[in-house]
Amino acid sequence: MTASEDSLFDSCCCGRFSQQTLTIDPTPVEADAQLSVAEVISRMAAANRSYALVLVGQQLTLFTYQQAAQATTDNLDLALTQVGKVAVPLPDTVVKPPAALCHQAQERFQIDPFDRLPVVNQARQLVGILTRQGLHSLSLPAAANSLRQPALEQAVSALAAPEPPLCLPDRDLQAREERLRIALKGARMGTWDWDLAQGAMVWSEGQERLFGLSAGQFDGRFETFLGMVYGEDCDRVRHVLEVAIQACQRYDLEFRIVRPDGSQRWLSSRGKVFAQNKRPTRLAGVTLDITDHKRAEAELQRQIQRERIIGELAQRIRQLLDLDSILDQTVTAVRQFIEADRAIILQCGPAMSGQVIKESRDPKYPSMMEWTIRDPWSVDEKYLNFYRQGRGLAVDDIHTQRLQPTQLQFLEYFGIQAEVVVPLLHDQTLWGLLVVHQCDRPRLWQTADVRLLQNLATQVSIAIQQARLNHDLRQANEQLKKIAFLDGLTQVANRRRFEQYLSQEWRRLAREQAPLSLIMCDIDYFKNFNDIYGHQAGDGCLRRVARALSRSIKRPADLVARYGGEEFAVILPGTDLAGAESVAEDMRIAVRSRRIPHAGSQIETFITLSLGVATCIPAPSGGPEMLIGRADEALYRAKHTGRDRIVLAS
Repeated sequence: MTASEDSLFDSCCCGRFSQQTLTIDPTPVEADAQLSVAEVISRMAAANRSYALVLVGQQLTLFTYQQAAQATTDNLDLALTQVGKVAVPLPDTVVKPPAALCHQAQERFQIDPFDRLPVVNQARQLVGILTRQGLHSLSLPAAANSLRQPALEQAVSALAAPEPPLCLPDRDLQAREERLRIALKGARMGTWDWDLAQGAMVWSEGQERLFGLSAGQFDGRFETFLGMVYGEDCDRVRHVLEVAIQACQRYDLEFRIVRPDGSQRWLSSRGKVFAQNKRPTRLAGVTLDITDHKRAEAELQRQIQRERIIGELAQRIRQLLDLDSILDQTVTAVRQFIEADRAIILQCGPAMSGQVIKESRDPKYPSMMEWTIRDPWSVDEKYLNFYRQGRGLAVDDIHTQRLQPTQLQFLEYFGIQAEVVVPLLHDQTLWGLLVVHQCDRPRLWQTADVRLLQNLATQVSIAIQQARLNHDLRQANEQLKKIAFLDGLTQVANRRRFEQYLSQEWRRLAREQAPLSLIMCDIDYFKNFNDIYGHQAGDGCLRRVARALSRSIKRPADLVARYGGEEFAVILPGTDLAGAESVAEDMRIAVRSRRIPHAGSQIETFITLSLGVATCIPAPSGGPEMLIGRADEALYRAKHTGRDRIVLAS
């Protein structure tokens, strides 16, 4: 309940106001002079304000519930009467504003000189307008006041302490009651009074209207009131009222009710307990319908959640380049937040047939993974054109869509009652669809939910593009690695890759204390081969020898590299000397079996190899240069002891 409603309650139940302080209202209701009186009253009620500022031409005027009551007394149609016709101009009397108001205007609103700032009392009631000329105090009824106060404080005191109703003439009393009735009706408020001794409650007509009852329908019983309170709120309402009565104090409640027609409303009730001789005798309160406020509050929370989900998904996309994980997270987040029964991602094929590649669903309903979708909103050309423009589609009830029997049968098989479809675009082309299903019932999709799906689809489209770019980048990097680490002629590892890999395996096997073997081999009399057959034939010979060596190694961890010229090296991690000798022999025989003609060889009529083999257990403090030296020395001995042979390093 707002401060203005608290003041209204006090005036109804206590007959007087307490001393008030003055402040500036930063959010007044401003209305165009052409609006109807009824519309302005509605805006005042929605903003919980008792006045509106109306600009008629260049003149600022005021409109309050008092003017509304007068218009009703004059039999004017509030829906047709322009508010500018009944609003009243500012009073001519201008007084010097209190220093406190000047300080508020300068410090809080940074306005100097002042420009139409409403001044209200503690109960949020308008008492004047602060302008460049000074403070325009409202024309208020005179009141007995023996205190010597400045003019403004006297005016506020007059507003805060109206004459007792019993002293007013009947006409004035009726006019005040009529103004109060219009104020309560305009603000969608009601009052109630509970005689605690008799146990009888009296509700105003407005109170009955708030509860969905006709005038006089409430039977005055507390149990009847409690029976209309929403079940989950019932115990709390009872407890708060009981505590207020026992302590003779105020209460402040927000709760839900269920009207006779089944509709639910949110109400705010505020009141106080009156006592005699410290014994509670009655409880009186004011009730306000805050359903619109609660709905706006709930929608604000949902909007915050939507923005959070979009923000989190965008952050994941920036951090992850794995499209598969992103799509998994997308369908899970969408289904949970939209509270749907199934969320799928449909990838469009070349002929625009859609296959489900990702899914999140309630286990009660069948899976659609790997299915090719046949509902019209996914494959019909007119809808596909719709999606290519980046626009989505919401279907509230499949049974109102005039579908073909086969289409309806497909949807019913998967339990689909309603669905939303939004496109996933990549490079301005339709890549796929994000689809949400409601399976337990038809569903009226909210615009905000559809907008959320469209925003998420935009983020997923970005993810798709990033994943494609990342895939292309990985391929390019692999190609670069291939170029950087492969010998262009023989297509085995080059000298750079050999040195890198040997150093890497040396460090690993030093930690594991496992053997590392190295084979160095050289084509016998290769210079003579080039002299006789030419360099092109020599290149062909090198390629054939490299293939024979590559096919001789047994494990993925083994590496064949071109060490330089006609010399090759083979790294055998985790292989002892006997195993390395066996591999070397396989290589020697494999090259001999190719029978590559070599008229310049002094030992055979075809190409042969000389091989040196060395093995060690790497030391953490050492390096692979020692192993290379020993294998090279063994190769040297093989070449100088007859060639076409294997020599093991000592």
